[in-house]
Amino acid sequence: MNVHEILEQINERLLRQLAEVNGWPLSQTEDAALAIDELSHYIISSAAIERTWLTLTDEEKEMLLYFLFRVGRDIVTYRQMEEYARLASPLAAYSGLTGLRRRGLVYTLRRLWGELAYCLPDDMGTAFRTWLLSHAWRERDTGIGTLIDGWDTVSVPLSSVLFRLLQIHRHQPIALTKKGTMTMKTRRLWHRVIPYPEEAFGSVVSEAAGEEGPRDRFLLGLLLSLGLLRKQTADGVMQYTVDEARAADIFRGREAAVQRRLYREVKEKLSLLHPCYSIILDWMEASRESVFSLQALREAEYDLLQGTVFAGKDKHWETFAEEVAPLLVLFGFALKKGEGEEAIYSWVPDLFTAEQEQETGMYTGSGYVQPTFEVLLLPHAPYEVRWELGAYAELEEQQEVWRFRLTQESVQTTENEKENNRLLGLLEQIHPDVPANVREQLSQWLRGGSYVMLARVTVLRCPDTETATWLAADREMADCLLERLNERDFLVEEEKREKLEQALVRRNIRISEQKAARPETDKAQKAEEMISSSGGLENGYKVESIFPALTDVLPELKEVPSIWYKNFQRYHHSTLRKLMESARSLGVPLSAEIDGQPVENIRILNIKAGEGQYCLTLDVSGTREDVQLEDIGRVRLLFPALPGQD
Repeated sequence: MNVHEILEQINERLLRQLAEVNGWPLSQTEDAALAIDELSHYIISSAAIERTWLTLTDEEKEMLLYFLFRVGRDIVTYRQMEEYARLASPLAAYSGLTGLRRRGLVYTLRRLWGELAYCLPDDMGTAFRTWLLSHAWRERDTGIGTLIDGWDTVSVPLSSVLFRLLQIHRHQPIALTKKGTMTMKTRRLWHRVIPYPEEAFGSVVSEAAGEEGPRDRFLLGLLLSLGLLRKQTADGVMQYTVDEARAADIFRGREAAVQRRLYREVKEKLSLLHPCYSIILDWMEASRESVFSLQALREAEYDLLQGTVFAGKDKHWETFAEEVAPLLVLFGFALKKGEGEEAIYSWVPDLFTAEQEQETGMYTGSGYVQPTFEVLLLPHAPYEVRWELGAYAELEEQQEVWRFRLTQESVQTTENEKENNRLLGLLEQIHPDVPANVREQLSQWLRGGSYVMLARVTVLRCPDTETATWLAADREMADCLLERLNERDFLVEEEKREKLEQALVRRNIRISEQKAARPETDKAQKAEEMISSSGGLENGYKVESIFPALTDVLPELKEVPSIWYKNFQRYHHSTLRKLMESARSLGVPLSAEIDGQPVENIRILNIKAGEGQYCLTLDVSGTREDVQLEDIGRVRLLFPALPGQD
């Protein structure tokens, strides 16, 4: 969930209150959507991030670091926050949390039955981590230059592998078994085509179902999450077919642009393995202009978290280096030299710099058309040319130069004369001087083939001949009818079905539908789309529109007199005991006189009563001591800066 989505859920009263307290430039435009769009961009801007960080209290910084580097894209439930508060200090933890909520950094989620959770918007977390890394990079010498020679790795870009798989299956759907897994024939085909080792995927994919290996499951899941495959039923058999429109949207522009789109989806999948993997990937992305090591990033994080209760809990860096980082190299997203956390990495050039480029449309001179009916596409050929050519030619080789071959069978997959002319135009854009023998042979192939047309239609069956004749004579109805089959039946074009149904309703004609007439594909597809589009915050949670107060989560604060943390003075025995009990329950340090000597940073570990006296177990700067309550002189609670109070 990002900032824009959250701001859309909260009510206008809370939005304006947050804007007023934090100095957000909330415009008074009548277009609420435009105001939220502008505000969400401002909140995660570098200037706003820096200004916010510099004004945070120590408690707010520690809580924000907890969300940034230990929660990641996950949420923190109310019970998890209670556990964290016990480890740290209830007052420090909840004052930090409340402060972040009042600043519009962390938001409260609530389920219908009252369960609470807290979340930091994903894009805000990324923005803070990027700013913090750049700040840390300026303050420490990483010992790594900006360039390095002799990278260890030679990889095959993921864009090339997925293109090959889709090229195979655009005319040959992926047949599925009754269990919903790929057939043995398809698995053998994939094993011949995919260059990645099976063992590289074992740790990032759950135990494979049936006989599918982890590599097949990962790549199939990636194709599905990208929307490149759609499930449908043909002759009672479930299968995956290629979504041509979605593929054309993914495979456009230079290779770097396609790789970037694929990286974003791979990042989403890998981030599901551990809440902190997205954090590491964010830090790696923030280092995009330089060479870096995971060890240097880990040390920068350690320096940042030093002194917090969760410092040092970073085992996920080791598993990331072993299991995830190799995939980034394998897919052609990154370059690598060395092994383990000390290995040196660099993002492949232009993986991120291509974000601002607009690379659409055809590129003249992107290859050669040979008299042998081979079409060679040069490395700079945009992917939309490759994808469109793949509809008419067989892909034979994917080296630096891609080689396609025009055959009679591949050319005659075109649907009509318009498509035929499109093929000739495509070849001329690839290579303006198309050989004469290729032109002549293509014309013969295109003229020699026989064509059939497949169309989606609906059968309209009338109860009798009189009704059918009446419908055919109605001008509005006749416009929706494609063809009359016999005395009672008509064919209706699929795109005109809704218009026909509306016309029938207006004429008070009831409609009954044969349940088996429509394939089950639609329901299955919709179910898959709902599952794939559901996020981690869609499990019954909604953003709460309440401006927080610290006493909402710590009501016992109402019982603490302000004099206890404002004045350094003596108290009556009974009052002193209550003060000490409050200090222990809230986790608040205090300064006090013990046997007449001033002592700072005291924490109350335990209060024990016995024989009419009270014995205090103290932690004094890491040293455990036992003292009698009577030995305490002047005292003051060391409250942190409380949100909403001066």
